[in-house]
This record gives sequence, C-alpha cells and structure tokens, in this order.
Amino acid sequence: MAKKPESSRIPSAVGALPVVGDLMKSADSQARWMQEMVEQNARLVGQFPATMKTFNDSIERFNQTVGRLDRAVTRIETASKNLTVPLEKLVGAMDPKTVRELPQILEALRSQALPALRAATDTQAQVARMQTTIDRVVHALSELPGAGMLRRIVSGRDDAGDGQETGRPKPG
Repeated sequence: MAKKPESSRIPSAVGALPVVGDLMKSADSQARWMQEMVEQNARLVGQFPATMKTFNDSIERFNQTVGRLDRAVTRIETASKNLTVPLEKLVGAMDPKTVRELPQILEALRSQALPALRAATDTQAQVARMQTTIDRVVHALSELPGAGMLRRIVSGRDDAGDGQETGRPKPG
C-alpha cells in the first residue's frame, strides 16, 4: 500500500491505484496551487485600499505641486510682461553706437570708478581711526598738570583769566 504524504488529502487506498492515484495527486496539487493563489489574491485585495489611499495622496501632492508651479509661472509671466514694455522702449531709445560703446564704459567704471570708491571707503575708515586717536590724545592731555593754562593760551585769553583778548591771533 502506498504511503500518502502528510499534507495530502487523498486517502491512502486511492493513492494505491496507479491511474486514479496520479489523477488525484494532480488534482490535489492543483487544488493547493489554487488555494495559494486565492490566498495571495485575498492578501492583495486586502492591501488594495491602502494602496489606493497612498496613490490618492500622491496624486494630491502632485496636484499641489502643479498648483505651486502654476502660480510661479503666472508670477514670472506677469513680471516678464511688466518688463517687456520698458525694455522695448529702452531698445528703441538706444542708438547702435551707444550699445557698441557700452562694454568699454563698463570696463572703465570697473577699472577706475570702483577702485576710487574702495579708496574713499578705506580713507573714511582711516579718518575715523584718526579721530578716535585724536580724541584719546586730547583727553590724555587734558589730564596733565597745566592743561587749563594751555587752553587759555590757545584760546587767546590772558593769563589773569579776566576774559580779555591778548591780541594774539587764534589758531585755526
């Protein structure tokens, strides 16, 4: 007598008959395959709502991106329309000679005017440092003995301090 496999549904007596046994084994194998397919399809169908939600969420995000792009394109179109008219006027107002000279003018500005502006900025910083230094020196000198007398001499007052002019010219 043929021994049936552990998971087989075929009775061992039927499996012992060669033609019927093979037919039953084939049917059993096909039934297991069909059951696996049905279970797999059931799992897939069970996942379908979540897949559709993810798909819908993706479409919603895509639509939001398209909306943002549409707004950006609208702003760009508006800006370009606003610039078109002034640029057309500018092009109409410029003569070809001026346009040909424009690179030379820009190069002259770059090579001469910009260094002058940088030098002016550097000079301004140096003057500010000198002013700070002078203020510190004046403060230090005002603390020295006899500084009040020196101020009176420089301001043109007499030594008596009565406020009358000494006749000396004021520095300045």
